[in-house]
Amino acid sequence: MTTQISDGPQLATEKNRPKSGGDIAVTFAFQLGRENFPRGDLAELRRMKPDSPDKPVFWRLLAEQDLIGNAERESKWAMIIHGMALMTPRNPTGGNASSHEGRTPVGQALYLGGETQRSTAYYSEARLNRFLTARGPMLRTLLTRMFRMLSSADVSFNWWEMAHFILVADSNEEAAEMARRRIARAYYRAERRSTAASESQNN
Repeated sequence: MTTQISDGPQLATEKNRPKSGGDIAVTFAFQLGRENFPRGDLAELRRMKPDSPDKPVFWRLLAEQDLIGNAERESKWAMIIHGMALMTPRNPTGGNASSHEGRTPVGQALYLGGETQRSTAYYSEARLNRFLTARGPMLRTLLTRMFRMLSSADVSFNWWEMAHFILVADSNEEAAEMARRRIARAYYRAERRSTAASESQNN
């Protein structure tokens, strides 16, 4: 499923309001999805190892948003940008395309996997549980696997939400727990809607 770029409600609209990490992430997602973004640079970001980012294009992107200077934050942004690059459609149907879809919560995308209805989850409940309980290096490993899995189905989701989670994970447990609950709620709402739709069709 290819998603055309459309502004989400999370974008900063007040000129005097500082951009949040989520706002910056959405900006990056749009940038990577533009027709004029070099395909070679996108390929470099897909190949980049988030734990040891060594691609010039990555550092240029961070410099543009004044994000250089803290190794831990740089590592988190490497994970975010790597994930966006993986999920940016390789063969968009036309115009600009992005990995960001502001109307699709992360949990919903994990359950549906780009479909409108499913009898079983695309990203299994067991995987979800491992992801939501992971911390540190294991969380980073599971994030990379998730992004690759979603990429194979051309899934887009709300990168404001995912970036916020990555940025607070392992540094602000209260905010991270709220982000995990948001993902879980959207996942199980999607499951319930799919189940209800299936039952309605069978009656």
